Amino acid sequence: MSTNDLQDVSLQLTHYGAAAWRITDGKTSILLDPYFTRLRYSGRFMGAADSPTAPGDTRPVYKDNDALPSDAALIDKHIDGADLIVHSHSHFNHCMDMPHIAKKYKSLVMGTESTTNIARANGVADDQLLTVKGGEDYQFDGFSMRVLPSLHSPLLEKRYYEGGTVPRDIAAPMVMCEYCEGGTLGYYLRWGKHRIVMFGSMNYIERELHDLDTTMVLVAAAAPRLHIHDYTGRLLRRLGQPPVVVATHWDVQAFPYGASQDAALKQAETFVAEAKAASPQSQIIVPRHFDTIHVDANCKVTGVVPGAS
Repeated sequence: MSTNDLQDVSLQLTHYGAAAWRITDGKTSILLDPYFTRLRYSGRFMGAADSPTAPGDTRPVYKDNDALPSDAALIDKHIDGADLIVHSHSHFNHCMDMPHIAKKYKSLVMGTESTTNIARANGVADDQLLTVKGGEDYQFDGFSMRVLPSLHSPLLEKRYYEGGTVPRDIAAPMVMCEYCEGGTLGYYLRWGKHRIVMFGSMNYIERELHDLDTTMVLVAAAAPRLHIHDYTGRLLRRLGQPPVVVATHWDVQAFPYGASQDAALKQAETFVAEAKAASPQSQIIVPRHFDTIHVDANCKVTGVVPGAS
């Protein structure tokens, strides 16, 4: 038994939309795929050609070869610190806001070579970068993190393919098409009694999920999952029907905060039905933007506190 297993640790998990989360015990904070800028785009090089537009949204539209500016004021409104930032992959809607946070708070950044090359190009110091490939199992102060090899969502009705790596000599400012996937990872967080599996994309490698004593799973739940055979059922059965199942990456991430997500929430309810069928005893949560899930030291959800944008 590790010293982590002897700790009484309560956690708070705050959802920021897309695949973005903060997990904290009140002292140490971990961010997953922090993305706040929520850009509108056109002619995107992967996935849908154009983002949907929320009524009344007059923000600029960015194209493949446009430099992407982070909304620093919006990030600073919601983030007041980060000890570790982990990334599922390096697309702009997962990675572009990370450098601002990492530089401001001297955060460690963990992800693929593409992710750490993006960080370095944008001024994050080398001694803050942890490049991983999948399979690593690292001990930190008070918690540990196993890196899970994974797969990206099957965009373009299963025709999505994007090889390559963001090169080490990439220069800032980066344009949208330079934020390639660069490989996809999941994470297995052990913190006190908590065992949390975290995904940032609608896919996984089932054989990599063996022997995970899971208390909670963050499941990417948007419509591309429907192109994966028995996506929700296979995942929850493989993880032993975890007590808490949380939907992530379910929203229209090109909409600004405050815009209606009713259509996305309706789609997310189909995920809830799948999860209930596969794991009837699990508590299923679809958090809205900025909601915080409170989990006690025995891994029981004690409440979901609504957030404000």
